[in-house]
Amino acid sequence: MPMDICVAHSQGGMGYMLQQTLGNVLRHNGMDTAVASVLTQVEVRADDPAFAHPTKPVGRFFTSEEAEGLEREHGWRFVEDAGRGYRRVVPSPAPLRILEIGAIRALLSANVVPIAVGGGGIPVTRQPDGSYKGASAVIDKDHTSALLAAEIGADALLMLTGVEQVALDFGTPRQRFLPRLTAGEAQRHLDEGQFPPGSMGPKIGAAIRYLRGGGKRVIITSLDRAHSALHGEGGTTITP
Repeated sequence: MPMDICVAHSQGGMGYMLQQTLGNVLRHNGMDTAVASVLTQVEVRADDPAFAHPTKPVGRFFTSEEAEGLEREHGWRFVEDAGRGYRRVVPSPAPLRILEIGAIRALLSANVVPIAVGGGGIPVTRQPDGSYKGASAVIDKDHTSALLAAEIGADALLMLTGVEQVALDFGTPRQRFLPRLTAGEAQRHLDEGQFPPGSMGPKIGAAIRYLRGGGKRVIITSLDRAHSALHGEGGTTITP
């Protein structure tokens, strides 16, 4: 299936699971609050440089022979992934605009919890006649989340990851965790290569984008620390 359809399928299936589970938790706690998933299209530039340099691994692993056959048949590009086999790589263009932002705002105004921009959003490009067409790409979810947070005027952007706090020199004997950062400090560490593109880099880049767009604070932490970090206990907080 085309990548835009794959993202739409993921949004629908995972959105349903999140919607049902969150709704159950709210009802269990006596909160009569509706939850709704939004199939969300996100516009990207058709001439984004990312389309010429696919980097985002997607899908399952293939042998070198399978990868070569699929490359010949479909024109897909593959990379070897950590000795586990070959995976298809697709472009990861920058998000420009969330097409369903009006629907998301309407849900918020009606006291409905929206689940939106899943997987970074369904990538679409604007055609000369003003219509939209799906693109074979995967948008970085952190950058789209930062765009969404700015668009709705969110008080905070909370990004969940596999570690409790952001660290410098991660995985080395010099590793040290950072409870607080400014956007300027985060940019400096990012420029120094402290946050790799495949892990913490996109989250730090998204945090900076959100804060420079008027955001108040970003929190990066693990799922089990999310509630306490949102209240200033644990996690890494990044401020303007």
